[in-house]
Amino acid sequence: MDIQNWIDQQPTGAASTRQSQFGYAALYSLNGCGCGCGCGWRGMRGPTGPMGPVGPMGPTGLTGDTGPTGATGPTGATGPAGETGPTGPTGATGPTGPTGATGPTGPTGPAGEAGAAGETGPTGATGPTGATGPTGPEAVITPAAAVADATSEADVVAQFNELLASLRTAGFLST
Repeated sequence: MDIQNWIDQQPTGAASTRQSQFGYAALYSLNGCGCGCGCGWRGMRGPTGPMGPVGPMGPTGLTGDTGPTGATGPTGATGPAGETGPTGPTGATGPTGPTGATGPTGPTGPAGEAGAAGETGPTGATGPTGATGPTGPEAVITPAAAVADATSEADVVAQFNELLASLRTAGFLST
């Protein structure tokens, strides 16, 4: 706001008091405009001037963070089928398949000559034990002749042979 407008807005009689106290010259001499800011007298604001030329381009700013991935769009229509390609080379031969089922038995042929006798087969398993027979007559045991005790290592073989002979005589060992 300029000084004159300020003065004109003062209550009745204030403008004349101001003018008589300071006068216009004294009022303007404070700083040129009377407010004490040091800016000098300013008149009414003039019309806006023409636009100045565009300044030089500033530096490119930093690259921002990558935004989130957008939603997947709808699938497009299926395109036309392509041309049939050339026939590929013949592959390797596969493995032999499983053997088929055995066919029916053919008719029996004429009988051949008799062959030589084969080897005797192994002996079969022992059969179950038969029932116990009746008890026989009571046995008569004849004691064997006495044999002297051995007294040294050299005497052991002679005494053993004498014992065997006595058992044979008594019938406990076969001859």
